[in-house]
Amino acid sequence: MRIFTFFVFFSFVFSSICFSRFSSSDFIYLDPLPGAKYVNKQCSIIISPSAAINRNSLLNESAVVVTGSKSGACRFSIIESDDKKVIILKPVVPFVHGEVVTVEFTELVRKNSGREINPFSYSFTINERDIKVNHQDGFEFELYSDDAIKSRGGYSDFIQGIPEIKLNYYNNPTPGKLFFTNFSPQVTSTPYLIILKNNGELFYSIQKPARCFDFNMQPNGHLTFFDVRFGKYFEMDDYYRIIDSFYCGNGYETDLHELRLLSNRHALLMSYDSQHVDMSYIIPGGNPNAVVSGLIIQEIDANKNVVFQWRSWDHFQITDAWHENMLSSNIDCVHGNAIELDNDGNILISSRHLDEITKISRSTGEIIWRLGGKNNQFIFTNDQLRFNYQHAIRRLKNGNIILFDNGNYHTPRFSRAVEYSLDETNKIATLVWQYRNNPDVYAAAMGFAQRLFNGNTLISWGYAPTTITEVRYDGTKTLEMSLPPGLFTYRAFRYPYKEDGSGQIVPQDFYLQQNFPNPFNPSTSIKFGVADLKGNNSPVSVMLVVYNILGQQAAVLVNEALTPDSYRVEFNAANISSGVYFYTLTAGTHRETKRMVLLK
Repeated sequence: MRIFTFFVFFSFVFSSICFSRFSSSDFIYLDPLPGAKYVNKQCSIIISPSAAINRNSLLNESAVVVTGSKSGACRFSIIESDDKKVIILKPVVPFVHGEVVTVEFTELVRKNSGREINPFSYSFTINERDIKVNHQDGFEFELYSDDAIKSRGGYSDFIQGIPEIKLNYYNNPTPGKLFFTNFSPQVTSTPYLIILKNNGELFYSIQKPARCFDFNMQPNGHLTFFDVRFGKYFEMDDYYRIIDSFYCGNGYETDLHELRLLSNRHALLMSYDSQHVDMSYIIPGGNPNAVVSGLIIQEIDANKNVVFQWRSWDHFQITDAWHENMLSSNIDCVHGNAIELDNDGNILISSRHLDEITKISRSTGEIIWRLGGKNNQFIFTNDQLRFNYQHAIRRLKNGNIILFDNGNYHTPRFSRAVEYSLDETNKIATLVWQYRNNPDVYAAAMGFAQRLFNGNTLISWGYAPTTITEVRYDGTKTLEMSLPPGLFTYRAFRYPYKEDGSGQIVPQDFYLQQNFPNPFNPSTSIKFGVADLKGNNSPVSVMLVVYNILGQQAAVLVNEALTPDSYRVEFNAANISSGVYFYTLTAGTHRETKRMVLLK
């Protein structure tokens, strides 16, 4: 066995590593990156080859040699992502703390010419030791890092039943239901998943034995929430039954701040990664054994494989967190709290302790731009305040972004919802809309701003006496609600929801799910969703057609105008032969196809 070893010089601070410095242009993406530090010992190696490489050559066991400086030769399984875009090398046994891992590519060939690519290798370093952290640590730090929260003292109320929601203001709010959870950070309270009508009446609730957060609706119309007991997200179907769960891989604990479920059943998640860092090398007087928390962003496929991973250690400097005490023994230098799939397929993240929104390439992992904070690349033309300690980020259909600006470092302190127009070419950010309550509401932590289909904005104030406010674009209120004193919600959402009490959810977007069971004999179930994109519940022309492998029509399951809703149809294939079939949903301008197998 040939083993190539080399030493990589890199700064102790975590500068961005781009693939133009990498020794081969034949890969679009690699994780861990060359020279990466603080890599989790349970990591897998994720490879996205360029079009020039014959992918089959990567699937040969002899094509890649992985060696640990302490553990020696690494045995691993080779896994392809469900969309065949990524190859994952999953070690049979975790790496060893403190070792340097060398990855050598030996027998790769060109796709077109069949010629071999010159062997090359790179290395990364496993962390010295694991730090056992609770998946709530980042959340608790957010709550108690603010003096205003510390000074409020404890609360005596113990909530045994559904908390009473006070309707403070009502003036023709947007149709739909409100989704949120209740919690108290300082006393024991009974948590619930709550769906509320506009008039404050309860539509649905379920008591949970432990805190739950981020009760949200995904684009497929299903509900998800984070359960602290299990440290993962759960997905519920139309009848509130748990049907799936989502969690980080590579040995990382799942953070409660965000889950984004994509149309292909991939999921975007985040994790907080605490590492021991000798800060005396970074700042005079720094703690030589500080615990520093980084941020991990992951995309997992439908089989729960990590197919994309982004680590703040590779791209951010610890000192980017300009509000944090760099002499402290505990430094939360990123504190990610939101993920958004951008309109171009890349990723936006919100990092509270950097005062920054960052755009990341979902193909390469490189930073595309940084908005706000110490490393801001944009000119704010008409918002000298800028945002700070923000919570949430969403890209709007008009191309603008909206976020909740907690404003911990505004003078005086106040919170607001903010919309910016971004010229991403010339790096200009223009404030086009904001809502600042009168009198001011200050939410030291949490919160969210959601733009609704009719142009109104729903603001959940997080850690503030006011829980929810809905406003029109001109700033006039349509709704205001509050939980009892001492109770708060992480964030709240509004979605269209059927009024007949059935619990069926109107999807945010068109979708087509994988049939179940698959393979099947002779019947299978197919679920799809028709979205109410115009907000008027008007029917949409829908076709669901099954084709054989030759492209010939085998069955027409749906051919009619359907109102926005979630649907399920049964396909009985008793009269057709075994084989591979494809089913295509055409709804308005949406078209989607999936594969199924009939085995008799």
